[in-house]
Amino acid sequence: MNQENTSFEKQKRVIARRNALKLFFIRFPDVNPLFLENLSTTQYEELFDLLLLGKDLEEIKKAILNIA
Repeated sequence: MNQENTSFEKQKRVIARRNALKLFFIRFPDVNPLFLENLSTTQYEELFDLLLLGKDLEEIKKAILNIA
């Protein structure tokens, strides 16, 4: 059971990362995404939400780094 939960969490993070980065690169194609490496699932989900809401880059950086 624990292994299934760990596997589920890893899969959830991969999907959250993929979706957030896709949208990030559409909104900010010329921005270096280095600050988006190794975020938590929660941070990737928040990034996705902020992008959907049309927040600017500085607001996104501040929000993502405050979750850490």
